Amino acid sequence: MKKKLILRHVGLWAIKGVTLVVRMLPLWAALAFGRALGSLMRRVDSRRYQVALKNLRIAFGDQLSDSERHRIACESFRHFGMFLVESLRFPSMKTSDVLSLLDVPPNSAEIMRDALSTGTGCILVGAHLGSFEIGARWLVANGYPLAALARGARDPGTTEYMLKLRERCGIRVITLSQSMKPIITTLRENHCLAILCDQNAGDVYVPFFGHLTGTADGPAKIALKTGASMLFMHSVRTPEGRYKIEVTDVYHPESTGDRDADVRTVMSHVNQQIEQSIRAYPEQWLWFHDRWRSSPDVRPATDSKEPSS
Repeated sequence: MKKKLILRHVGLWAIKGVTLVVRMLPLWAALAFGRALGSLMRRVDSRRYQVALKNLRIAFGDQLSDSERHRIACESFRHFGMFLVESLRFPSMKTSDVLSLLDVPPNSAEIMRDALSTGTGCILVGAHLGSFEIGARWLVANGYPLAALARGARDPGTTEYMLKLRERCGIRVITLSQSMKPIITTLRENHCLAILCDQNAGDVYVPFFGHLTGTADGPAKIALKTGASMLFMHSVRTPEGRYKIEVTDVYHPESTGDRDADVRTVMSHVNQQIEQSIRAYPEQWLWFHDRWRSSPDVRPATDSKEPSS
């Protein structure tokens, strides 16, 4: 227990140290540092690299060669490193400086009006794809109050530190340990609730990349209970070093009275939209998360060794 406590304190101070470094660097240099950090993570954590290769084989089967799976897995780590840097760097930047890097759909105001047209709030559905927090920063800057549903870190100190960073961006954080009350209140006030729902869970099994996949059912239950619409949006990095927001769908779930069937219908639509985004930008998704862990019928062999870079 004492060892775990020490490691958690070390982890928190490491995050604070990295924060200090990336805030001192120009953004381009900080992002280069992030890519290097991601590559180091891949080299150090070979188990997660193998998970990434396994997931790519599950998702794409024989559509990708070994070398292509290796390339996407490596880029996934690098993009995650950049995301870590962005999460620590952006809160210290002026909103105008952050948004100057972002390309936004010309019909964005119309899209938000549609999403909030029911008056019962909007669930902003996203994935661990690209730089997902910059989209939230844009929403807040344009007058759309936003709360984000998040899982706390194992260390309360780290949770508090990351919470304060998001609050500096105007994002109110609701942790999963809290009751439903702040979630319901947020949507009743016709505000936005951001949920990332691309991680492993055993709540409901619905299609994802052609397999029945264990998926969290929280977004569907919240939407069906409150009548909130769902806005599917992601913000990704471009080759030019910028970011762009893309909206793939505005969805208004309807209840038929069969709760279980309705949940499956909604989460099938959610997975379909997330899969569509990942297929468009596979390098920018978190492939090293064990997404199919709770799907016992999906267990292909992992690649035994890493192709040469």
